[in-house]
Amino acid sequence: MKRIRRMGPPLLLALIVVSGCARPFAAVQPTPDPVTLKYMHMGVASDGRDHNRYVMQAFPNLVEERYPDIRIKTEMLPEDAYTKSMLMQLSAGEGPDFFEWWPMRQLEELVRAGYLQDLTGMDILDSFSPEALEGFTVNGRVYGLPKGFSMMGAWYNKDMLEQHGYREWPQDWNGFLELCETLKREGVTPIVMPGKDWWFLQFGLYPLAASVVYPEDPDFDKRLLEGTATFAGSKWRDVLHMYKLLYDQGYIAPDSLETGAAQAAAWFNDGRAAIVFGGNWDYDSLTVSDRSSFERDFMPLPGNAPGEPLFLSVGPAGGTVISKNTRNLPETLDALAYQFDPSTPLYEEFKRQYRVFPMFAGEELGIAEFAEYTSLMRNGRSVPFSNQAWPVGVAEALCTGLQDWLAGKGDADAILAAMDRALLRAR
Repeated sequence: MKRIRRMGPPLLLALIVVSGCARPFAAVQPTPDPVTLKYMHMGVASDGRDHNRYVMQAFPNLVEERYPDIRIKTEMLPEDAYTKSMLMQLSAGEGPDFFEWWPMRQLEELVRAGYLQDLTGMDILDSFSPEALEGFTVNGRVYGLPKGFSMMGAWYNKDMLEQHGYREWPQDWNGFLELCETLKREGVTPIVMPGKDWWFLQFGLYPLAASVVYPEDPDFDKRLLEGTATFAGSKWRDVLHMYKLLYDQGYIAPDSLETGAAQAAAWFNDGRAAIVFGGNWDYDSLTVSDRSSFERDFMPLPGNAPGEPLFLSVGPAGGTVISKNTRNLPETLDALAYQFDPSTPLYEEFKRQYRVFPMFAGEELGIAEFAEYTSLMRNGRSVPFSNQAWPVGVAEALCTGLQDWLAGKGDADAILAAMDRALLRAR
């Protein structure tokens, strides 16, 4: 099948999009002029190691194996550098053919700026659950392909907790503090957290906020964007003080601000700390050691008061979007259609990498460590990750401000004021 190398008139483009431009999975003869697609993805850790074998190896290799006339050049950057680089490139009319981006508010910003391809009508969308597509839908139009759903919470050493009298995970904030105090008193480091890179601090903050900020004010983020609410006048102050308490009480390992992701994972995997906050994306890094050494589990961080309901922090995972400026739309759609086809080896690699709640209706996650969390999610209440409703810059103000506070500069009020300023600039 000869591809159309350039985007044609509206009718032709509509036909490409509706069909998904995915060729049948029959043998395809190489062409003498392969097309190189540029793909960007967030996720290189501070220590410079490649933590995403799928992006750097499996995805480009398996696409090339299936389509010999496609090459994929991948690039990864840390989150703050990634966001700034992408926005600069897109505003200049440049950038990759396709790239990873966040759902909801941050997706809306790119749509309003005219940076993304409208994917509405692709055949492949029929397989996704409506809930998964919701985070990538703006005014009824779909602009991205979701990985699925992600959850934040606490990874913990189940054997270690049982050795110290805890067979059940705490059900509320007071119970969690009691657990941490028991571990500390008995010579165990309760929690290790990488604070060297600011975005890791979100993994403890958003789960607390789910049970503190949103139960009484479910429209809080909407009111922020409307200008009828502020961070300074909200229960985010309580969230910050709750999280800071874990440091003040010595429940989080010292030198957190000098600890990177790989070092924190090693502490947890070696049994030197009982708990680390994170999400499903940490599955590989936190289960790479000898699985027989101890049993791991994953549960919500309970920010709720005794007797109050527990809310989980669950949101649509990041997804793949296509640049409006790509000159290789058919080839990009081919690669994505292949990735998201459950019958392909590429999809199996995709699932192994991301460990997200499936985006396809009826598909099971199938990972023992997430079974109890999954049950809570299906039978309880959840709140999307807070930053998914915020403009770019607000989450950075939150977490870099917390880094300063942990280093002895500023306080909760300074952080909230910085978040309000970032919100006002972006509103």
